[in-house]
Amino acid sequence: MTTAPTYDVVVIGGGITGAGIARDAALRGLKVALFEKGDYASGTSSKSSKLVHGGLRYLEHGEIGLVFESVSERRVQTRVAPHLVRPLPFIIPIYKGAKPGLELMNVGLWIYDTLALFRAPKLHRTFRGTKAALELEPQLRADGLRGALEYYDCATDDARLVIENAIDASMLGADCHTYTEVLRFERAGALEGHSVDPSGADGRRADRRITGVVVRDRLTGVTRTVTCRAVVLAAGAWTDEMIRRFEIPMDRPLLRRTKGVHIVIPRERLPLARAITLISPVDARVMFAIPWRERTVLGTTDTDFSGSADEVAADADDIKYLCDSGNGYFPGANLTPADVIATWAGLRPLIAAPPNVDESEISREHEVFAKPDGLVIIAGGKLTTYRRMASEAVDKTLELLGEIGEVVEAKRAHTKDRPLPGAVELAHPDLEGVALVGRRLMDEYGLDADTATHLCGVYGTRAPLIADRIKADPAAGERLDRELPYVWAEIEFATRHDLARTVEDVLARRVPLLLVGRDQGLEVCERVADIMGGLLGWSVEQRGQMLDEYRAEVALSRRWR
Repeated sequence: MTTAPTYDVVVIGGGITGAGIARDAALRGLKVALFEKGDYASGTSSKSSKLVHGGLRYLEHGEIGLVFESVSERRVQTRVAPHLVRPLPFIIPIYKGAKPGLELMNVGLWIYDTLALFRAPKLHRTFRGTKAALELEPQLRADGLRGALEYYDCATDDARLVIENAIDASMLGADCHTYTEVLRFERAGALEGHSVDPSGADGRRADRRITGVVVRDRLTGVTRTVTCRAVVLAAGAWTDEMIRRFEIPMDRPLLRRTKGVHIVIPRERLPLARAITLISPVDARVMFAIPWRERTVLGTTDTDFSGSADEVAADADDIKYLCDSGNGYFPGANLTPADVIATWAGLRPLIAAPPNVDESEISREHEVFAKPDGLVIIAGGKLTTYRRMASEAVDKTLELLGEIGEVVEAKRAHTKDRPLPGAVELAHPDLEGVALVGRRLMDEYGLDADTATHLCGVYGTRAPLIADRIKADPAAGERLDRELPYVWAEIEFATRHDLARTVEDVLARRVPLLLVGRDQGLEVCERVADIMGGLLGWSVEQRGQMLDEYRAEVALSRRWR
């Protein structure tokens, strides 16, 4: 008698796409396991511009379908995760000689509003003349300024969006594991420890079927075999590397990866009330200046990358480019590399295009590939449309299982309507509902306005768990950094409730001092390690290793210097 596989689906990759797939599949009643070799969102998914946007710039390339899909998904996310996806005003300054000019951009924004079915957070507005534009943002260069257009998109906490998808997937029954690397596929007919030619050259179809994966916990060293009916590869920028590693036959590389670098500067050096869409005076690429977490972010670069995805980092040319681009619009700031607090660098997993196509013009669409051996690969795409991508990947997996004779009963998923954990039981599925949580934190727990605003805006309806901890121990309500609203109770919460396993998990993605602290968390990392080590039972050696790895991550972000 054949033993039933442990799982219907194994998902490889814990970024936004993989976490979304695990959640969607679990919601349909499938038995799901997810394996991620690092932390959730530790790759591209935490290295974005922190935006859930409708893709205004895709209109220029005529990608109407992608824009409509993006604005539709933006609306869904503001409803299912209003604590994480919130409206942000943008302005587009228009200068003499710019193309498109003010009137043509106005028409484009009407199209944008129409594609959003006039459900954008607010409709766009046009401000004609230098004075009107400078009243919006006094930091802008006045010379040649003809006016500005204001429109709305949404800001997000990209890493936390992934984490809450993973938490919800786990609540739905998925077995999700970080720091667990997939070493190889197991296939029908293979001897233990040996692989079978996936091309099926011996003519036996059964030998090509994937029956499981061998995984290794990178923190404990434990290796085990997990059986499954199908595997979904959602490895983002690592996709082609995984295809080579697992010897998956493909007729072409799937990705053209481009590096995107952002720099973080003190808000006092460039105080902005709105995000600003810029056309770099250096090379005419679209980029943004964004107010974010008491700082200002400038990004992004967009250059081809051919190295290992594990080694991506900003270099001196990236920093100079971003400072020069910013100074073209904000001459009063006079930004230099010395102003940069922190950097982050990620790889866009763009669908491969011919070599003569400029990387900035590559489509942000995705592709899903189904292989007859039980493997589904999803490549490309972007943060905003992750939910639809996940749904399509699960649909394709179920279709493939049916084709290869694996009957799996699945319910219909309703991720469009299911709130993420921090939005469960909100009084209203919008910012007003989030604000009510903040008021409760002040009224019932006595938290100050800054702390209450921070906690409700990050954790939503989960924030009272942190407030309870502060009530029991007021010292847990003290700040980690006097300039920033993070409190010590969040370290324990990250370890107990937010799936953190390392110091880097906490300080890079849960309480991201790596990105916004002037010292990038180095002053508090030892105390963080003490708290986490006490909860997780670390040895002295493990604690030291965790600190060494975090300091190495800080050094990587500073390598450009």
